[in-house]
Amino acid sequence: MHRLIVELMWCTGARISEVLAITPASFHDDGYDFGVVIKTLKQGAGRPSKRSLQWFPKRFIPIHDRNFQTRIQSYLWLGKFRKDERIFPITRQAVSASIDRLIERSGVEPPFKIGCHTFRHSFAVHLLLHGRPLKFVSQLLGHRSVESTEVYTNVLTFDGAHFLEGVEFY
Repeated sequence: MHRLIVELMWCTGARISEVLAITPASFHDDGYDFGVVIKTLKQGAGRPSKRSLQWFPKRFIPIHDRNFQTRIQSYLWLGKFRKDERIFPITRQAVSASIDRLIERSGVEPPFKIGCHTFRHSFAVHLLLHGRPLKFVSQLLGHRSVESTEVYTNVLTFDGAHFLEGVEFY
């Protein structure tokens, strides 16, 4: 379960609250595309009401890794979840503690704090490093505006010399 949660954060860019809100009905497989519909849950303090959840924007994130698809489908099949039941009966704090334990067991001291949101940041930077348009990344992250996503472009400017390699100015 913990591995699946981390993989979903990494492969979808979803916030931990969004991953924990996933139900079996969130997954779509039409034989051509497999993916998950993430409800954008960023809001003010407190839990969203069931009524307000209907108004939150949704975004479809394709999942192309066949092994990951199989792990998701096996987890859903073995769990025998109801269609509208959350598939991860765990709190955000428990996920954070699990990540902390994994880091501690690795024996490696990371150069920065690694938490649930680190996977979301890594997802965004990974897409940008692979040349995906900022607008597309913004939509996948569920940002209201591209300006919210632009913060990730700052990471790319630290070592920007490689962007000029192979470019000739005449």
